[in-house]
Amino acid sequence: MKKFTILLSLIIIILGLLQFIPLKRPGGKNAHELQASKEVKDILKRSCYDCHSDLTRWPWYSKVFPISLLVIHDVKEGKEFLNFSEWESLSLKQKSNSSFEIIEEIESKEMPLKIYLPLHPEAKLSSKDIDLLKKWADEIDLQYAESKKNR
Repeated sequence: MKKFTILLSLIIIILGLLQFIPLKRPGGKNAHELQASKEVKDILKRSCYDCHSDLTRWPWYSKVFPISLLVIHDVKEGKEFLNFSEWESLSLKQKSNSSFEIIEEIESKEMPLKIYLPLHPEAKLSSKDIDLLKKWADEIDLQYAESKKNR
């Protein structure tokens, strides 16, 4: 029993000390405004931007080790996959492909992440939100199709 108490105390001390080690968070290079309707931008900001833009809002628990490791990893991975702060620098073809993937992720309920939603219930997408995002993606796809015709 004494060994268990000592081991538990050491674990608690180590975890406490780990709180003071600063972790590198994915930084932001850009904060370019996405060109879309206000409704679409509001949905994306509410449900996607924390992991998929340079405008990440870091909640209190993102500073608590070991949770901070998971949050930093998810944001880094999210931005590598899609960064809305860089959206306007994408070609129309890239935007078309990305918007298709966005809708695919949303419809398969892969995004927003299930682990994210309990602490961010406002990020949950309603059927109206999904319909607006689908319409936005369709418009991008139509623009891309038109641009291919005009070549």
